[in-house]
Amino acid sequence: MTTTQHDTAGHIMGGPGDHGLLRFLEERPELDHLRIELVERRIVMRRSGPPYRTCAVAVLGAQLTRAGWVALSGQALVSDVPGSEPKTDLTVTTEEAVEDDRHPFPADRVRLVAEVVEEVVFERDSDYARKRRWYAMSRIPLHLLVDPNEAVIELYSQPDHLSYRRMDPYQFGDRVPLPEPFSFAIDTSRFKPYPPKLP
Repeated sequence: MTTTQHDTAGHIMGGPGDHGLLRFLEERPELDHLRIELVERRIVMRRSGPPYRTCAVAVLGAQLTRAGWVALSGQALVSDVPGSEPKTDLTVTTEEAVEDDRHPFPADRVRLVAEVVEEVVFERDSDYARKRRWYAMSRIPLHLLVDPNEAVIELYSQPDHLSYRRMDPYQFGDRVPLPEPFSFAIDTSRFKPYPPKLP
């Protein structure tokens, strides 16, 4: 990575809140292959996911788009909850909400966020839990977690201060009913569990 005389630690961290280093890393072309996000004051970098994960995001996005919603893949979110700027696998909102093309996108305009868990299981217990806490604190009404490791889906609703009060579990192949304002069910029959790891 090359830097200029202006890329001092003070300059990099000098952005609003904790977002200065994130902006710096996002602008590095050598990191374009990574998804870089801020989760509870920690920079998290992830490589692109395997095909099953990518397909699950695409299938989910297509269903929501057909139902008249805007489905944004990899969208960065911000709210008045400090220390995070997560990039969701899928952010669902309305046409009106994106008219001003705000980036990062305000969480109070989001109706649903979806995450598809990586093949690395420990991430579900760390980064995904931290992001879910931020989604709840930012009052995002619905959070859909798709886990191809276990072939399960969890729909979180009723955000409270640090968590969601309700979690409805489903299996791959189930129809997942989304409450108002969606009022339709997600078809998960095309979601595939990750294949077993070879010894």
